[in-house]
Amino acid sequence: MSRVLALGFFDGVHIGHGQLFKYAARRASRLGVSACALTYDTHPQTLITGRPVPLLCSTEERAGLIRTLYRIPEVVVDPFTGETARIPWREYVDRVLIERLEAVFVVAGYDFAFGYKGEGSPALLSAYCAERGVGCAVIPPKRLEGVRVSSTYIRGLVAEGDMERAGRFLGHRYRLSGTVQRGRGLGRKFGFPTVNLPMPPERQPPAWGVYATRVIWDGRAYPAVTNVGIRPTVETGGAPTVESTLLDFTGDLYGERIDVEFARFVRPERRFDSPGSLTEQVRRDMGAVRELFGMAVPGK
Repeated sequence: MSRVLALGFFDGVHIGHGQLFKYAARRASRLGVSACALTYDTHPQTLITGRPVPLLCSTEERAGLIRTLYRIPEVVVDPFTGETARIPWREYVDRVLIERLEAVFVVAGYDFAFGYKGEGSPALLSAYCAERGVGCAVIPPKRLEGVRVSSTYIRGLVAEGDMERAGRFLGHRYRLSGTVQRGRGLGRKFGFPTVNLPMPPERQPPAWGVYATRVIWDGRAYPAVTNVGIRPTVETGGAPTVESTLLDFTGDLYGERIDVEFARFVRPERRFDSPGSLTEQVRRDMGAVRELFGMAVPGK
């Protein structure tokens, strides 16, 4: 099956990546072939340097975002191994792009590097594709608010807790996904039942604090107050968690798969002197979330 291939790791699937996908989709439509994104299960820098790159999304989330946001029907996720890193760049074009994936056109970003020691560049890719009778387009950088859009820049925004700006650069809200785990039941004891996710170790963690979020479950979105951190009022020495209190929701989501979308930073995480002080602050946080999402306040 002939394909137009968009090439890259695409962490976060931000609006700069979106330029590649839109171009690939248009070109595929003109050529009457399929549009496809080629990505990897491991960030190349993680394998090459031995230092994990904190990711904006999991492999599964990345593929889902590419399909749903940009209508790319096929996402190929290749393993990135030591063997992959050692392939000479011309051989990569011949063996992977042309022979295996049947590319008739490839689309790459201005900073795309591939092949052994990253020796393959967009200029070399374009010239070699011309020799092989394959079309090629190199997409220039996307700028927003005077800043070049990049996964690295967005990771910094998430680390600072600036979810509104991160969302603009991503083109969608930053999210964490996972299966709800049973906690100690402290939220329910204080009158605010919570759903708990472990903080995925491979992900870029948001700044510890309280956020206005939406919890997505079973196709529905529930506004929520989410605490990211170690819950210093009720626990000591615990691992970081993502703990959400859903507004106007009753039920048990233990064992269910949920997505937590981050809309806005509300306040830093802090230790309270008493459970009562914590309860009062959670009430105020819930009021802030209601105001943000334009929700009615119960009893008013």
